[in-house]
Amino acid sequence: MSEDNIAPTVENSVSATPNEKTEKEEIQWSYSGKTMRAQCFLYWIITFLLFGGGLYLTFFTGLNFVYLWIWIGIVGLAIILWFQFFTIYLYRTWTLHYKLTNHRLYVYQGFFTKTSDSMELVYIEDVQLVQTLWDRLLNGGVGRLVIFSSADKTHSQLVISGIENPQSIFEKIDTARANVRAKRAIISGS
Repeated sequence: MSEDNIAPTVENSVSATPNEKTEKEEIQWSYSGKTMRAQCFLYWIITFLLFGGGLYLTFFTGLNFVYLWIWIGIVGLAIILWFQFFTIYLYRTWTLHYKLTNHRLYVYQGFFTKTSDSMELVYIEDVQLVQTLWDRLLNGGVGRLVIFSSADKTHSQLVISGIENPQSIFEKIDTARANVRAKRAIISGS
C-alpha cells in the first residue's frame, strides 16, 4: 500500500448557511500482506528442510516402502502448511479494514460474519505504535497500533495490526484525537 492509498478523502457538505462548508476527512486503510513476509520466509525454510529430509531418506538410505510413506507425509505436511498460510493471508487482507473520521475510528472485519465496531476519538486515552525488528527488516516497515480507551467497555485496548506506513496512521489518529478533545474543551468551556 502506498502513501496514496491512505491519503484522506475529503467530502464537502453544505451546512446551515449556503456559503459555509465543512470538511469531513476520512482515512481508510486495510491489513497489509507485507505483515506476513517473515512467516512466509519461515514457511519456505520449513518446506526446504522437509523436502531436504525427504530427499535424503530417498537417495542416501535407499528407497523402500516405509520411506515412500514418509515422503508422502512430508509432501502432505508442506501442502497443509502452505494452505494454512494462504488462507490466513487472504482472510486478513480481504476482511480487515479500518476507517478514521473526524469523530470515530471504525474497525470492520469478518467474511461470513461481518463485525463493525467503532470507537469515539474523544475516549481514546493513548495511542501506541509497535514495530518489532522483524516488522522493520523483513516485513517492509509495517507495524501495529495499540489504542487505549478508559471509557469504551468493549475495547479498552484495541489492537490494529498489519498497518503499512504505521507512523503516518499513528500521527493522523493522534492528531484527530487531539482535535476532537480541543473542540470538546472549547464547547464545554473548560
